[in-house]
Amino acid sequence: MNALAIRNELRNNDSEVMDKRRTIILLSALGLVDFSVISLYQTGIIEKLPDLPFAIFDSNKVNASKEAYQFGVPDGPVSAVAYAAIMVLAAAGGSEASGRKPVMDSLLGATIAGNTAGAVYYLYDMIFKQKKICLYCLAGAAINIASAVIAAPLLKRSIKQLFGK
Repeated sequence: MNALAIRNELRNNDSEVMDKRRTIILLSALGLVDFSVISLYQTGIIEKLPDLPFAIFDSNKVNASKEAYQFGVPDGPVSAVAYAAIMVLAAAGGSEASGRKPVMDSLLGATIAGNTAGAVYYLYDMIFKQKKICLYCLAGAAINIASAVIAAPLLKRSIKQLFGK
């Protein structure tokens, strides 16, 4: 591993692949901020989340629901960790020129797919079961879906490189 080569590739490589990974990093950073706010609410650090003034929006109810704590930990910090992991996976190894292996894009794609599946599940739960919508969760779902769209070609490319298909 050559840390200087990785730094150079991350900072200066202007390939389409690197641009996609930078966009994924940016989206994940926004998701990290978004779910940090949710985490502050879910752990009692802040008492109330600001919301839009429409009856359908109730971010406090959604983020305090049983569903939001179903694994014994609030889902906000879990999502924040997932966004941080995506950032690490998108940056790991720089580019192919500095040693990034195709498996990294497979791991990146799998992590994003898992996050997106979770977002779709929570959207369903909010809309059809709770009948209330969390503004912050909508932002997170949009981030996850956008990341999945951006990561799909990277995943397809890495599978071709790994398996020659």
